[in-house]
Amino acid sequence: MYRFFGQPKFVGDGSSRLPIGYELFIRERKNGKWVLPEDFNAITADAIGDLLGNIVDTMSSSIRLLSFNLEERQFIDPAFMDMVARIQARTKINIFTELTERRDPDVSVADIQAAARRFHAHNLLVCVDDVGVGQNNPNLIKGMEDDVAEFKFACQDFRPCKTFREIEPILSMWYNEAKEHHKAIAIEGIETQIELDAITSKYPCDVIQGYWLGRPKLLGTDVDVN
Repeated sequence: MYRFFGQPKFVGDGSSRLPIGYELFIRERKNGKWVLPEDFNAITADAIGDLLGNIVDTMSSSIRLLSFNLEERQFIDPAFMDMVARIQARTKINIFTELTERRDPDVSVADIQAAARRFHAHNLLVCVDDVGVGQNNPNLIKGMEDDVAEFKFACQDFRPCKTFREIEPILSMWYNEAKEHHKAIAIEGIETQIELDAITSKYPCDVIQGYWLGRPKLLGTDVDVN
């Protein structure tokens, strides 16, 4: 059995603690516990669509955006794009498909870039997750600038570190990259008030999230998805 957990997202200037959306993390029920699925690629477009549709149906009117993750193999499969299009067509909530950073040797950069173009052609929003890590580097993003809507920088990818200042050079690079290409930018992995203050003052962005602001919680209702 699968369900979505959601971590709240907030406006990037830190002016409100009311969530404007959620990032959705899929979990599997095993032995009475919610755990990471052993193989994300084994989860079908229909299964994710059923879960995503359930979340959309249970959101309050204040929620403006939802995001969920696809592996590279899923991202290039037209069945997943079609599923997102069906869900997006029946809601005013902006649905962001986050492309994970995990490298799949069977998927080429050209495949990913072509898929991003298809999403964009259907007016679907794509977020490049965890920029600067794994596959989601400048080589991939070059050529996708017109087709993605958001870059997400994950502070947790660069831990452990002694201070937040150690992360700032690469954060600054990606922040400026997003600004240059007129992309939305989300910053996640905020774990202290010091980090929150630094980000809201020096890197005002569109969306912030992290354990300091809110931890993932079970969302939606029971859906028969296996």
